[in-house]
Amino acid sequence: MTALIFIDNSMTGVFAILDASAVMISVARYFVIGIVVGIAIIFFIVGRQELQRRIALVGYAALATVCLQAGFTLLKNTMPYIHPYFADPFWAYWDRVLHFGADPWFLAHWVGQYLPVDYLMQLYMAAWALPAIGLPIIIAASDGNQTRAMRTLVLYVVAWVFLGNILAFAGLSVGPVYYDRLAGDARFSDLTQALVTSGVTESSIGRLQEVLWKIYIGQRAGMGSGISAFPSVHVAIATVTAIYMVERSKWLILPAAFFLFFTFFLSVYTGYHYAIDGYASILVIFSVWLVLRRKMSPQ
Repeated sequence: MTALIFIDNSMTGVFAILDASAVMISVARYFVIGIVVGIAIIFFIVGRQELQRRIALVGYAALATVCLQAGFTLLKNTMPYIHPYFADPFWAYWDRVLHFGADPWFLAHWVGQYLPVDYLMQLYMAAWALPAIGLPIIIAASDGNQTRAMRTLVLYVVAWVFLGNILAFAGLSVGPVYYDRLAGDARFSDLTQALVTSGVTESSIGRLQEVLWKIYIGQRAGMGSGISAFPSVHVAIATVTAIYMVERSKWLILPAAFFLFFTFFLSVYTGYHYAIDGYASILVIFSVWLVLRRKMSPQ
């Protein structure tokens, strides 16, 4: 309904899922890889009989996830037409202040000289998609602890709805990679050059960034599209996933920390986000988790 009211070409918003298959084809394979690998892991860990017993629950989780993603996408695409982007100068200023006068993207590219960034960017596209889309399905298929499952699902909804829509609308911003295009400025011209030099611009992430901008200026909508930097849903989902991994097994502490680190790092390295976007997401998710831990007694 909000898309119909606020977007001029609103019917493309209504058919967001259909439109997405065309505009995001260049990066879809990475999401598919992550999902397929995740399904294989679930099948190996849980086993056929347990999956058969849980098939109805898995189906409900899959349907709920699709509905959540569709609603999130439509609202995210609509937000800048309800109220234009306004908060980038504020976030960019405080991002630099918090890092002692340096832009975090610059620090990330300096660190990136010593990391296998090309590999991490491919992993970023595939690995993040699995929990972002499939975490409720994983929980439905494999987790018998109802308290832990419910707590994680609440965090998942907080990440997508509260952070991704409500808080995002309160601090609506496009992020460093789009800052100059939106403002007609040269504030992040060095970042633009760094993205070209590092190969990000020609990567799948760079192509996706162009697709998102074209969708925005064309007042269209696609599944997974929409531009909103603050707070970072990428980092929020990574935080939820890391917490869940550690709650499932203490042996997963290191992979959980790695997943959260490289998601945060690449969200800044690629120009998608100010570092403050990630800090805010981590703070909110951990705060809600602590409250839920107190309110919900473990089984």
